[in-house]
Amino acid sequence: MIFDPHIHSKYSGDSAIEPAIILKVAKKMGLDGIAVTDHLTIKGGIETRKMNLDPDFYVIVGSEIETNNKEDLVGLFLTEEIKSRDTEDVITEIKAQGGVVFWAHPFRFGKNVLHSDAIEQLDLIEGFNSKTSASRNMLAQQLAREYDKPVVGASDAHQAVEIGNGKTLVHDTSFDKIREALVSGKTQIVDSCLSYDYLDDML
Repeated sequence: MIFDPHIHSKYSGDSAIEPAIILKVAKKMGLDGIAVTDHLTIKGGIETRKMNLDPDFYVIVGSEIETNNKEDLVGLFLTEEIKSRDTEDVITEIKAQGGVVFWAHPFRFGKNVLHSDAIEQLDLIEGFNSKTSASRNMLAQQLAREYDKPVVGASDAHQAVEIGNGKTLVHDTSFDKIREALVSGKTQIVDSCLSYDYLDDML
């Protein structure tokens, strides 16, 4: 199944996409599912999941948390808001809910790098982010290999046109096993493209 696990709705301060539009565009793109991961809240994910009446499409409730150290961690399969902003505590809170945690755009300009102890606690690393430069995505994939962490590809969409620009193939055919597949590393970055030409700085 193909997922875009990092999308922002109107509940993120820097996005204006309505949950209904997210669903419409994601399905038009041929995705099997998405994660709505608004900044510091699960409201967008909850609303989008409630709107989704399609049994053949799956919505994961998530949130992107900027820590006090300026690292961005994404929690998936959340049922409660993440209250902490301390790196270690954010990871602990996500996992206490039975959630999955990944490090978003690890080498994006202006962000800090996680301590090795925190990296070890991650379930996944975002190896492709459609709004992060090609060279920095390559660094993220290299880091994932060094720590033997599975990777995801994601759009980090803040506009409808960006949805699906980053995709993750989850090697499972049952929605009931998505979480297990992510944690066990049954993931692969597929059919992904940078949202803006200027990010392709590998040439």
